[in-house]
Amino acid sequence: MIKNIDKLQYILHKNSVLNFDGFFSDGTEFYRSPSEPKTGEKVHIRFRTIRYNGDKILLVYNTFPVEMTFEYSKNGFDYFGADIEVGSGAVFYHFEIHFGSKTFYYNHKGLEDFHDSSFDFEIFPNFETPKWAKGAVMYQIFVDRFCNGDVSNDVLDNEYYYIGDYSKNVKDWNKYPAKMGVREFYGGDLQGVINKLDYLQGLGVDVLS
Repeated sequence: MIKNIDKLQYILHKNSVLNFDGFFSDGTEFYRSPSEPKTGEKVHIRFRTIRYNGDKILLVYNTFPVEMTFEYSKNGFDYFGADIEVGSGAVFYHFEIHFGSKTFYYNHKGLEDFHDSSFDFEIFPNFETPKWAKGAVMYQIFVDRFCNGDVSNDVLDNEYYYIGDYSKNVKDWNKYPAKMGVREFYGGDLQGVINKLDYLQGLGVDVLS
């Protein structure tokens, strides 16, 4: 909790409405250190709020609540922290923000007035992300609708019969998909992806999926 002169300032500046845009935490090194802990390691979890916004912040991991401690203020934000020790099993956690009689919850989904545990942050001890993937820009391609590099392999009208009707070869890539768009083929292919590699590299893409 905020103490001494900071507590007095908190009381004087406290607003009746929370600033929802200021709440933040994620799994990166600043908000979870180490971000990929080993079994038995102590992990420091951090949470950010707009300054003087919130009465009490709780870190709830595997249903166990820990009150977070005010650490410092910077650039209009307050930062709170708490330590947990991970065992060999997975750790799931979220944050509770208490403000007057209200309680709000924060996890991957953002800030909500109810807790949906399926979006909780997670820690899997001993898991390591490959170095090449950390910070990589990933570009997901739906190949059929990306680029037609080889017209000889295009699916033709009425070439296949699927779920009550025949395939359609789409010429107008800007049209809205049909209700049964699964039968529509735009002609994109791997050759089209290959043809666009320089373009993708120019965008700063590191990984294609």
